[in-house]
Amino acid sequence: MTLLSSHTLSDIAQLFTVLIIFIFVLALSMFCAKWMGNYQKAQASGDSAEVIETIRIAQGKWIQIIRIGSKYKVIAVSRDSVTYLGDVDESDIKVRDSEEKKLFSEILSKAFSDKDKISGGKQE
Repeated sequence: MTLLSSHTLSDIAQLFTVLIIFIFVLALSMFCAKWMGNYQKAQASGDSAEVIETIRIAQGKWIQIIRIGSKYKVIAVSRDSVTYLGDVDESDIKVRDSEEKKLFSEILSKAFSDKDKISGGKQE
């Protein structure tokens, strides 16, 4: 009986060790992914050029409004080419402030609160 209990304790200890290592690797990979995303975003952004808005029009085809200096341009982007479409007046563009951008957690909490309002707060 002591052989069985010591074997069980050993198995439980191994399970917790593997679980802790898994959580550590998961947290490390999440941290690295977030760091790489911020690093690439910083490398891609510049003072003179910025993508203002991107709209997908078909599979693999987009229209982008970009700011070059103080002028706004419209381009068509596909997998194989980039085509200049024309200029846009600054007064015609609605630029979102960084304050208007919502965090994912805010959107998620709003979605759950809306779901509760629709279902009347009842749990299924």
